Amino acid sequence: MKKIFLSLFLFLFFVNSSYSINDYKSIEEVKALNYELFEEIGLDENKINYVSRVIYSTYKKANYMASNGVSPQKALTLDKEAEEMLLRVLTQAELKSFNSIKHKLK
Repeated sequence: MKKIFLSLFLFLFFVNSSYSINDYKSIEEVKALNYELFEEIGLDENKINYVSRVIYSTYKKANYMASNGVSPQKALTLDKEAEEMLLRVLTQAELKSFNSIKHKLK
């Protein structure tokens, strides 16, 4: 039980610190803030739009979950869910590059 609670706490801390720094107001704001980073890893305009939507939706879900309480199982699936959505349009190499710059996202 302690491991699940610790995992949940670390996950929520990571999501909160990585996505709530700017309190995104729209998907376009996510895209504008991170456009250079997305171009750096070689994403085209369609992929940039999709990745921005995934980041924004994950941010909104994390905020909702944090404000309403959440079961550990749901919190742990949020990161997996985001990765699955990203793999729909990104190659493994692009996903690896994205994960390597994720800490730079604004």
